[in-house]
Amino acid sequence: MSKLRSLIQVTLLISAAAQLACAQSVFGSNLIVNAGAESGAGGTGITRTTAVPGWQASGGCDVYAYATAYQNVNGVAPTDIVPRGAGNNYFAGGMATANCAFAQNPSIDLTSGSATIDAGNATFAVSGYFGGYGSDHDNATLTVAFLNSGGTALTSVTIGGVGPDDRAYQQSGMYLRKQLGQVPVGARKVTVTLNMNWVDGSINEAAADNLVLVLNAPAQAQSLLGVNLIVNPGADASTGLNDNSTTETSPDLPGWVRSAYLTADSYQGDGSGDLYQATSGIPPDAASNYFYGGESVVDDSNPIGTAYQDIDVSSAASLVDAGTLAYSLSAWLGGYDSQDDNTVLTVQFESWSGTVLGTATLGPVLAADRNDTSELLLKSTSGTVPKGTRVVHVLLTITREEGDNNDGLADSLSLVLGSNPASGPEISQTIISAGAFGGFDAVTPGTWMEIYGENLARDSRQWGGADFTGVNAPTSLDGTKVTVAGQPAVVYFISSGQVNALVPGNAPTGPQPVVVTTGNGTSAPFTLSLNPVEPGWLASASFIVNGNQYLAALFSDGQTFVLPPNAIPGIPSRRAQPGDTIIVYGVGFGGTTPAVPNGQITEVSNSLSSPIQVYFGSTAATLNYWGLAPTFVGLYQFNIVVPNVPSNDLTPISFTLGGAAGAQTLYTAVQ
Repeated sequence: MSKLRSLIQVTLLISAAAQLACAQSVFGSNLIVNAGAESGAGGTGITRTTAVPGWQASGGCDVYAYATAYQNVNGVAPTDIVPRGAGNNYFAGGMATANCAFAQNPSIDLTSGSATIDAGNATFAVSGYFGGYGSDHDNATLTVAFLNSGGTALTSVTIGGVGPDDRAYQQSGMYLRKQLGQVPVGARKVTVTLNMNWVDGSINEAAADNLVLVLNAPAQAQSLLGVNLIVNPGADASTGLNDNSTTETSPDLPGWVRSAYLTADSYQGDGSGDLYQATSGIPPDAASNYFYGGESVVDDSNPIGTAYQDIDVSSAASLVDAGTLAYSLSAWLGGYDSQDDNTVLTVQFESWSGTVLGTATLGPVLAADRNDTSELLLKSTSGTVPKGTRVVHVLLTITREEGDNNDGLADSLSLVLGSNPASGPEISQTIISAGAFGGFDAVTPGTWMEIYGENLARDSRQWGGADFTGVNAPTSLDGTKVTVAGQPAVVYFISSGQVNALVPGNAPTGPQPVVVTTGNGTSAPFTLSLNPVEPGWLASASFIVNGNQYLAALFSDGQTFVLPPNAIPGIPSRRAQPGDTIIVYGVGFGGTTPAVPNGQITEVSNSLSSPIQVYFGSTAATLNYWGLAPTFVGLYQFNIVVPNVPSNDLTPISFTLGGAAGAQTLYTAVQ
């Protein structure tokens, strides 16, 4: 199993509570089922994959595995331009010289969100990665249609169509495309169709991955204030160009819809980079990468590189329309040596209809401004958000004036509404163990914790493969760091209001200080209790059925949960039978034999140092595995054989660790 796949699985499990809670609502989570074609094995291009869970495939559409299909057909390889977080598979056009399509089946029911939708307050964001192979023009498009209760289409949006000239040097791969909008009043259903369009060549080489449709209800207006609204503001969310790059552009630029050549470049890893190992003339909070116009951009008909993102600010409509909401815009902009290649950051304040109500611009910074030195300069402006603004369009324009490369540069982009963006971090609320695993007020060394406060990070993201050093998980994401008792903690997720981190394994027990550090300062210490163990199984509020908290146990297929059938809409489930092996995940169970270094991907089988016993009711169960989960970080796995107990949809399931009973009251379903 690849490290990247392991990281994806860790991400899914640790955030399972939020994902499954959202599965019961039409708001706040991806509504597309099997959005990355990961359910099931991908094909090799030799034998077609005809059954694609969640989708009805027509024509010759197929699912390819990144690792193998490219060896047999014209497909996208793992070393091509692929999305950050891509799993094992992607949607493919297949072997026929014809169009084909995937249709989400069944369509998506919006009935539970009708009150918000009919109030005219619901918005949507649709995105995906689209592309193809080499110079062939085959391409993929995603169409999302909103229908009323009678099945009449109210509106639709289509994105994609990334052809060879939209990819750097016509290299195989996929680029992000995204669009925001308002959910039409009266919408009760959504149809999702992925069209794989054959144009030329001997097979259909269209490709797509990581499809997303998220509907959003209004958030608290204050949630948009005092935080950087720009996603991936320093190009640090994926690997930048470096001496080992297999592509001429970064494989992904998450959050940004970009033109072919615009890329992330690395401060440390690219020996020929414009700002290689720079120690001055860069932002004080500079992390791994910066924005770069692109290498060997010699096509004079296309001297400009662009990247944009749209920000939905409709939740702050009342504050915007009062006409007094301030904004602050800043960026570090520059270029290379004596060349005038440059970057301009433009922000357009728009209505939902696309009318531009106001504009703010930073740059360009030319060679004379930099004294012919390769560096970045801080530029900033401020003003008042125009009344009627619902979307903010953020556009980076990097222009090549001379030379083969487009050497316009940028880093640390920031757009903040309301309060001062330079405020330091504050742990102002609480710290708990991982909420999906019990959410206790105390933690233990080597367990996951959630830190809540303000100004905890300059952006919002979780770790990716590029953040790891070998098997070692990162202790810093985009400048946000955490210490417990002075020891650095692994950081998995950051946002302004929440940071998820792994308590250092060598942290002493008892009351200990937790500190968050960012580029804007260091928080006051927050005292947290550390116990020798603080065990909890994966069982979130989204698994409460009729007032009863179920354990989030899985069957060996990794997709089907142990629950009464249809207990949670949209979640595959069935009852367990005596003799079945079910898989349970946990945190906080303490040391193992052999010991696994804290913060590393687990590479060896191991077992808990303390004895554990699992019970179904009062009947003891056999465990086939009880230790840190191989290929995961800080996550425990328990393979439990269901004992011979009576059928019951409310079978109590519990454990003792070292003779002490776990604190959770949990149920499972046995047939």
